[in-house]
Amino acid sequence: MALPPALGQAFRMVASELGMRSAARLFVRELMEAGGAPLVREARDALGREFPVLDFVAEQRLSGGDEAPIDPEGVLDALRGVTRLLVVGLEADCLDALAPRLSGVEVGLVTDAGGLDPDFRRVLANYDGLMEPVGLSELQRWAGRRSALLTFVYGTDGHAAHVSPSWLRVSGPDVRTQFRSLIGWDILGQPMTVYPRWMVETSAGD
Repeated sequence: MALPPALGQAFRMVASELGMRSAARLFVRELMEAGGAPLVREARDALGREFPVLDFVAEQRLSGGDEAPIDPEGVLDALRGVTRLLVVGLEADCLDALAPRLSGVEVGLVTDAGGLDPDFRRVLANYDGLMEPVGLSELQRWAGRRSALLTFVYGTDGHAAHVSPSWLRVSGPDVRTQFRSLIGWDILGQPMTVYPRWMVETSAGD
């Protein structure tokens, strides 16, 4: 079986509304069911350099390794005492696991595209009021001693971490001092193996 036409365009569209890892898990699963390892390998060869998270997830599947589990427990521990959470970046699988467990926490999703072009109204409609849209001009309203910023980390070597470009727009020195915690959720578990296009590098300590 050959790769579906315009697969890269389809992946980018889905990634814009699910997030890179969530879309990669979906596509690799569907490709594996449609054509097994050869089709996943072909997709990786064709699209891996353009979409490094897809490359990473495909490589894990082909090598027989386990995906990093979607386990929000560490994030929930870091959020103890927080009453307001601002999420920077989009990963639907992770938010599906996290958002329903944030009882008593006001949650906002920063509506900065970060290089993609999601329809945030459709994204947020999936969460039935558990999250609200927050523009970059509204960050001040979310700051406070019991407020936190959360972003998704696409692998780290302990020194550098790769994140959505939106994180650098939000986490500057003038903003970070206004929040109790800045939390990075490493959703890959190890660094990517090809150039991290679509991401930016930041210090893991940030």
